Amino acid sequence: MREARRLLAELLARPDVRPLMNNLKKFDGATYRHCLRVARFAIVLGRGAGFEGHRLNELAVAAMLHDLGKVYVDPEVVRKPGPLDSDERDEMRRHPAAAVDALRTLDAFPEAHRIAPLHHELQGEGHSYPRSGRERRENTSGRPADRRRPVPDWVEHAGLIVALADRYDALISRRPYKDPWPDDEVRGILREEMPSVAHLLDGLRPPERPPR
Repeated sequence: MREARRLLAELLARPDVRPLMNNLKKFDGATYRHCLRVARFAIVLGRGAGFEGHRLNELAVAAMLHDLGKVYVDPEVVRKPGPLDSDERDEMRRHPAAAVDALRTLDAFPEAHRIAPLHHELQGEGHSYPRSGRERRENTSGRPADRRRPVPDWVEHAGLIVALADRYDALISRRPYKDPWPDDEVRGILREEMPSVAHLLDGLRPPERPPR
């Protein structure tokens, strides 16, 4: 985790990344702290998956900014201390795609804008948001086929790692509306939900106390 913290500090100091993270911090401190934890977890998980060099940096930046889109949705929905109703869920589900234009400004990290939105698209059916990248690529929606360049395998893998880190942190963290789940129970759940990558959690030490 020490290496993850070092890389995170280096990336946070970048003049292109820092303003976006500052926007997130000003918007909601809890979301900002969650994003930092997800990035640390994703770096460790990515290392375990063989990511290194620029691809590891892209993964880390995408993980740091995976929830940047929440800046563009109703803040009352983001900060609601209890379950969301159907309209609020629809509003919240805008957030993965809402920050794509901002992430496109990161010229040094040209794939971050494609990795970050995958943090809800690549989980199990019960967690995946609608109009997912998978749906676009398989063209199951009945809409015209997407003509954008195909998503490289490593980008999809990076998105799945961010999804795993995001889900792990959400379950082990204390929230106003829930207690933290036991770490061993969380890992068991993720082995069922995300079997292709959950083994990477074996290389991740659990936090000493539940995050908030």
